Amino acid sequence: MSDDTFYDRLPVLSDFAEVARPDHYTPVPDDWLVAVGDVRDSTGAIDDGRYKQVNVVGASVIAAVLNAIGRRSVPYVFAGDGAALCVPGTHEDAVSRALGGVRRMAKDEFDLRLDVGLVPVSTLIQQGHTVMVARYRLSATIEQAVFMGNGLYVAEEEVKAAPDGPYGVPTSMDGPADFSGLECRWDHVPSHRDEIVALLVHATGASLQDSARIYDDVIATLRDIYGDGNSRPVLHGQLRMTFAPDKLSSEQKVRTHGRSTWERLLYWPKLWLQNALGVLFMATDWPTSETQWGTYREDLETHTDYRKMDGTLRQVIAGTVDQRKEFEAYLQEQYERGRLVYGLDASDAAMITCLVFQYEKEHVHFVDGADGGYAHAARALKERERTRGGG
Repeated sequence: MSDDTFYDRLPVLSDFAEVARPDHYTPVPDDWLVAVGDVRDSTGAIDDGRYKQVNVVGASVIAAVLNAIGRRSVPYVFAGDGAALCVPGTHEDAVSRALGGVRRMAKDEFDLRLDVGLVPVSTLIQQGHTVMVARYRLSATIEQAVFMGNGLYVAEEEVKAAPDGPYGVPTSMDGPADFSGLECRWDHVPSHRDEIVALLVHATGASLQDSARIYDDVIATLRDIYGDGNSRPVLHGQLRMTFAPDKLSSEQKVRTHGRSTWERLLYWPKLWLQNALGVLFMATDWPTSETQWGTYREDLETHTDYRKMDGTLRQVIAGTVDQRKEFEAYLQEQYERGRLVYGLDASDAAMITCLVFQYEKEHVHFVDGADGGYAHAARALKERERTRGGG
């Protein structure tokens, strides 16, 4: 089951509560690779107000790798300041070039350091780590990957610890990378409640089964406190395309990297025209051969990956301050009992990064807190890990 269609043949989970159960997962083939891209010192860049650039570079990793392998269906996860994908080993050279191209783009366009690498799944297994995957139904037409085990986390840490080491992509590999499909054209989405919370929870059970029980409890408590329907961070009625140059410049820089000055300048009128047509088509329910524009905003709402699992539970939630305080008290009590570590960040809006595949109906939208929520939450989680380890 180690060919390119492995992921397509997995069963699909329909209830997010099922992602906590190991029996729903299948090991990733041992001749596959974990491709990693992580922005170094992302929290520092975000503290400098560069959260949009960090977010877009993280999404660019996914776009470049998917294009490098012919947009085949493979599992991946977006982490705000980076991404991880599982890819067949037969695509190693193409993926290495793509990752090197993203690294070069991040430096050239945003002066950000991106650590990139490829870690064999077989190596992770030999080291005693687990990389298992399942599919979760995000909407009627879209499935997203969910992961169980610590394999992705270990792969990321290996690459970050030694980006020039055995798993890092050599500096001689610097592209080209194809960023087709990456669009960043939506304005920030203010919370329809009090705030937007970016949440990370990592269970610390002695086994996968122990951790599964902890995640079960966390997901159930989340539902009890926040509800299920009202906690979505993005509602279609709030969505507005932006025409602000400072908000569109990230896409322009990524999509025109390496091109002539003339091509880079021409991208601006193209971008504004496409946005204007999109606004018109959505307002008039004007259908095209690829898109039913009248329902595009509704589709975006359901295609937003606001909750996911990659060995760590990640969720972006709309809620009230009181709900956050109640949930944080629960998390702190669980942390003190040694069952989990966590981090969260509250802001007043969500930020959408769009990744559009070959067909418009396949558009998947990554969401994060507007001030770099996942990165801030990750810093808080790691601080709790250090405190727990030192205790």
